[in-house]
Amino acid sequence: MYKRKDTFYKKAKDEGYKSRAAYKLKEINDKFNLIRKGDIVMDAGAAPGGWSQVLFEMTGVQGHVVAVDIIDIDGIKNPNFSFIKGDLFDENTLTRVLEVYPEYSVVVSDAAPNTSGQKFADHANSLRLVENIFHFSKNVLKENGNFLAKLFDGEDTKHFVEKIKKCFDKVSIYRPKSTRKNSFEIYIVCKGFKNDK
Repeated sequence: MYKRKDTFYKKAKDEGYKSRAAYKLKEINDKFNLIRKGDIVMDAGAAPGGWSQVLFEMTGVQGHVVAVDIIDIDGIKNPNFSFIKGDLFDENTLTRVLEVYPEYSVVVSDAAPNTSGQKFADHANSLRLVENIFHFSKNVLKENGNFLAKLFDGEDTKHFVEKIKKCFDKVSIYRPKSTRKNSFEIYIVCKGFKNDK
């Protein structure tokens, strides 16, 4: 078992963030500059809303965050925030997302499947989820948009990265410092979407 109440956990509580995940997004954006002031960002699988909180800071008053999840998000009140309760794999959800904005600057996802403790199965389930989120994202990202998603690393990571490289100018794999030491999560960072619609 990992030590839940570590430094980042306590820091998140002290600074009013919903989870330690806030610092992962901050670190990734500091390094890769994915999200900027004024961006329209979709937060896929957003509950409980830790990343949405940070996205407000990054996009500013001219930006907007559209969060999507099948689980309600509580405690976020911001004029630049929209929540869509829905399944990312439902066509109706896609329609509702595009009704808010016809295209998005960035799609981010810190979503993860329920874990079993079996690395191969968890990797396979995580990869399936990320593939589905990426498929959804291709329908909403604008030309030169950016994509960021968490993945449980495993034997099929390389194949997926090679596939996704065809859709972006640059794809990187990154492991934030705030990631727990015993975790095998990584982040796929994609810049410069090539819209082939």
